[in-house]
Formats: sequence, structure tokens, C-alpha cells
Amino acid sequence: MGTSVQIYLADHDDVFPRGWGWDNGIGHMWNYWHDIPANWRTNDPAYVDFASGSSLNSTEPYRKNRQMLELAGGFGSFRPFAAAWYTAGNRAAKNGLAYNGLLHTYSSTAVNSPSQLPLYTQIGGNLNADGADTGPLPALMCNTASQPCIYQPAASATTCSSSVNGRFSYFFYPNASQWLYGRSQTWVFAGSSAKSRPMAMNVNGRTDFRNDPFTNYTPNGVDRQTAWYDGGYCHALIFRPDFDFQTWPAVPIAGF
Repeated sequence: MGTSVQIYLADHDDVFPRGWGWDNGIGHMWNYWHDIPANWRTNDPAYVDFASGSSLNSTEPYRKNRQMLELAGGFGSFRPFAAAWYTAGNRAAKNGLAYNGLLHTYSSTAVNSPSQLPLYTQIGGNLNADGADTGPLPALMCNTASQPCIYQPAASATTCSSSVNGRFSYFFYPNASQWLYGRSQTWVFAGSSAKSRPMAMNVNGRTDFRNDPFTNYTPNGVDRQTAWYDGGYCHALIFRPDFDFQTWPAVPIAGF
């Protein structure tokens, strides 16, 4: 997965893949499901173009393997589309990987710490999305069609505004166990390395915000729908592309 993105970067002026597509009537589709592959339900050019905005579709020519997207180990799946689409012979791909949406069209040369910044994670939990992208997780809130959608740091140390595209990041919580391999997952980082990441090491209390995106968990490893945010409650802390992973906020926010 990391290698496919590195090749993509070489062909696209060192700009990371989009996390989502564009619709002429709506704008930035940061909060919509995207078909994987883009044309498995329809060949309508406008819809395929929108769904192609998923990083999992745009990097497929470099990867040439959709089976790589599926969580290994016999995990279950959920179907976000109408049941009629899931008939014999459908071409839907199962996916358990979540793209870091804060990298949507962001320059790779501006990433502060590529070896530590998550690129693809498995924080969608232990269920594969059947025929759809899982996220991205987190995503940039980009509600204004007339503005570009790209990561923006907080306006100040304590404030930010969701009215400015890219200044606030949003989690779509999966409500699924984060324990995939024991109490760990496999993450790919912006520099293309892959590492095992322990999850939910403190179940009933707070987790270590330097390693875990979620603040605490149920006894079964399901996140309690709270994530660690920076001091301005603007962005999910460890997904920020400008973060140096050394200057930790004194009191990060345990926010929704």
C-alpha cells in the first residue's frame, strides 16, 4: 500500500491522492461512501468520476491488487449499499483500510515526519466494508464548494472554525472492535513503512495520546467514539501532516 502511494506521488507532482471525490451539484464529497471499485454498481461517467476520488481507486493502477485491501483473518463485513446490489457475480471489493484524510491533495514535501505520520490504518475496526471505502478516517470537513479542500492548521493555539475548508477534521466512528491481531493493527506510514501498532492498551481509562487515536475503549476493544484532538479541538492529533511528533500539547482534548 505504501509503495503504491509512493509511485503515485512520483506521477502527480508529489501530491497525495484525494481522499474523496467531487460532485458538481454538491461539491467536496468528504462525507459520502465511495464505491470500490468505482464502477462496480454503475458505469455512469459522472458517478465513476466521483467514486474515483477515493485513494483506494486512484492508486489501484499502481497496486493492481484489490485483495490487499481486505482485512485478513476471517473478519466479518458490512454492506453500506442496498441489498439488491449484492448479487451473484458482483464486482465489489472488500476493504478494511482507512486513508488519512488530512493528506487529501497535500504536498508530500510538506509532511513534517513521514516515518511517523499514518497513511493507511485499520481504525475502521474489525469489519470490512463490502464495496465501499471505509472513510477516510479522519476526514477534513469541507462544506464550502467554492473553497479548495486542503489541510489547514488551527487559526490560533486554541480556536478553529469549521466554516473554513480543511481547518477542522472529523471522525466517522466505526463502532467496531479495534482489536484485529491480538490488541494490535498494522499501519502504513507516509514514508511507506509498515508497523504493528498496539491499540487500546488502557481499556477503562485514558489511552496514551502519543500512540492511540482514540481516548478509551469498551472491554471488547470498541472505541468509545472519542478521539484525541490538538489543543484547539481542530484536528485529530496524530494524523496532522504538519505535526513533528515531538512537541506534544500539554493537555490534548478528548473530543468527539
